[in-house]
Amino acid sequence: MPVIDNEKNANKCICPTCPSYDDCMRGKSETLYCGRTKSGCEVTKKGCVCGSCPVHMENSLTSGYYCLSGKE
Repeated sequence: MPVIDNEKNANKCICPTCPSYDDCMRGKSETLYCGRTKSGCEVTKKGCVCGSCPVHMENSLTSGYYCLSGKE
């Protein structure tokens, strides 16, 4: 089941705390990649926090780096 793109999930999203989250993503206010789409920025893998995200856990997601791959 895909992650619902809503304010409740957006508020739980921890994308901005991710080591791979950069100024480009911040400038575009990108978040909730698992419920929306991949980043419009060039992503440099510097670590992934998806596994510790409440949205990830509550939706039983199994992947990471949604900023690169987009929604589940």
